[in-house]
Amino acid sequence: MKKRIISAVVALAIFIPLVLIGGIWLKLAVCVLGVLGMKEFLDLPHKNKRPKYVDVIIYALTILLVFMDERREIYYLLTILIPMLAVIYCNDNKKYNADEAFKLIGMSILVGTVFHTFLVIREKSLMLFIYLFLITMLTDTYAHLAGSLVGKHKFAPKISPNKTWEGAIIGGIFGTLCAATFYYIGIDDNVNVLLLLIVTLLLSCLGQLGDLFFSAVKRNHDIKDFSNIMPGHGGILDRLDSIIFVIIGYILLSGIF
Repeated sequence: MKKRIISAVVALAIFIPLVLIGGIWLKLAVCVLGVLGMKEFLDLPHKNKRPKYVDVIIYALTILLVFMDERREIYYLLTILIPMLAVIYCNDNKKYNADEAFKLIGMSILVGTVFHTFLVIREKSLMLFIYLFLITMLTDTYAHLAGSLVGKHKFAPKISPNKTWEGAIIGGIFGTLCAATFYYIGIDDNVNVLLLLIVTLLLSCLGQLGDLFFSAVKRNHDIKDFSNIMPGHGGILDRLDSIIFVIIGYILLSGIF
């Protein structure tokens, strides 16, 4: 527990000032997080040993996606095309094949787009950035407390045995109410309250699904954590699994409302 607390304090001491400052320093930090997240994915146990240059290509494409500008179609096309051409260059089905290429394309676009959106949201509004992170932090906190105190019915025992329906529901309710209150007071008190609650609840649910999705990935590869970069907490993907899905939900809902 002591190691976990120290690790969290150090991470927050680094992360919070960078978020407040913004600008190029935050961009560089987010880029580092994106590359570390991709490294955790690339380091997952695999029966075949990929050529090193493929990993280098994926890191480079992830960086491009994080820093992409309004001509994002170009970056997406590069991310799709280059890993597929690498299959032809490698010409070794046992090391790197089309299936592997599609998997890496999907993950690099996911990580690159989500971390790029981190920056877009921060540039748009610091308070909005905080609101989205509050959804995941408050939902996770209340879900953990409720699950420990009153949780009886398992939510997804094959993926995450400790999660319960009671924890998920209570976490979703309180995470939604607290984060929506922050939005109403700190961002826009003219917002449609019912719509705000619905959107926040949807994002809260997506955050919990994100946690389960990445837990399923770890289960599939028989690992506890993606890495040990944060002692007691795991890796970048372990810590950001919920917010990744919340950001995806934010992108989708922004296109609707």
